[in-house]
Amino acid sequence: MEVVPTHDVIIVGGGPAGSACASILVKNGVDTLLLDRANFPRVKLCAGWLTPQIWDILELSPKEYPLGLWEWNKTRIHFQGRKYTLASKGYFIRRYEFDDFLLRWSKVETIEGYNVRQIEQDGEGYWVIDKRFRAKYLIGAGGSHCPVARALFPIKEKSFCGTQEKEFEGNLEEIAACRAGEDGEPEILLHDDMKGYSWNIPKSQWLNIGTGTRVAREVLPAWNKARAFFEGNGTKGTIPLSSRPILNSMKGHGYVSFATKHLTSCQADNVFLVGDALGLAQPLTGEGILPAVLSGKLCATAIVEGAPITYRERLQTHPIINDYRILYSIKLLATRFFKDRGGERKRKSRLLSWLIATVFVALFSGKPIPGSRLLAKMKKAIMMGIPARHVAEWGKPV
Repeated sequence: MEVVPTHDVIIVGGGPAGSACASILVKNGVDTLLLDRANFPRVKLCAGWLTPQIWDILELSPKEYPLGLWEWNKTRIHFQGRKYTLASKGYFIRRYEFDDFLLRWSKVETIEGYNVRQIEQDGEGYWVIDKRFRAKYLIGAGGSHCPVARALFPIKEKSFCGTQEKEFEGNLEEIAACRAGEDGEPEILLHDDMKGYSWNIPKSQWLNIGTGTRVAREVLPAWNKARAFFEGNGTKGTIPLSSRPILNSMKGHGYVSFATKHLTSCQADNVFLVGDALGLAQPLTGEGILPAVLSGKLCATAIVEGAPITYRERLQTHPIINDYRILYSIKLLATRFFKDRGGERKRKSRLLSWLIATVFVALFSGKPIPGSRLLAKMKKAIMMGIPARHVAEWGKPV
């Protein structure tokens, strides 16, 4: 009988969540194997938004990252016909480079181009993949369609967000001549109905342009409007003329954003879910790299410290995830508000627009909710027009 190689941990998925998890495990001498169906470097649809906290979580300095890195300190945001230039801070990377770097940096034993088909538990309680690999602990880090999540966890009620986006190389001088701000500064079109946003991000000779919506079926009409906006609706626009034909072939994908109930399904019987496999993308902006690396690190730390059962508690009580829970409650409240108004406000308040734009940009900088000031701003922005019958619902547990 063929002996199946046994490891301490098997990670399925080599994106930021899997790599961050593997890095901690390998550093602490845990025998770890990582499987991914892709061959790295691989194309990953993502604007490449990094919030500043991510470097501390990775225990890595931006100066130690040797590939394309664009730091920004301002965001150009358009909302309800108004334009704002707001102070903010963050970084952009190209996921094609970043994910490959993190995987190699983790030093984990990796098998690429491997598609997981069967997962079962043997008589000793170990997890066996395709009768070829065996481990005490199994970690699902395979994104929104993770095979570990599909095979071993109950199917969640998932409402997929939708995106249409493209990252491509253009002419450096043409991009510089028409971009909205400096190199690396994002230009954001926040949709008037608050159901999504679009972006135009110059990364030197690279452009990342796209649209994301809360409801997947609404993404195509939203993208068509955003494209016309960025192209200038007959004026100069912020996309070079030579680059515009490339936008005829956008690529789409879906993902699940954070919901408080997702946290209850993060582990079971020595199996763990991290990152998009658990559905942890920031509930209002959809930014997923920060919660991916955070959950990967928390899961690995729990295993290294001999207390894997504490992963759920570590995740639920972490300040970043706690902020997500608050923001998720705000999202539900805002959804009720805009649904009541038929998706449109009866009046356009200059103050309300500024508040929403300001809070949105602050969230993109990954700022924690300091003394609930951010929460208070968002609450004010919503309640300036919310029907009175909903006010009493604020604060009810979700």
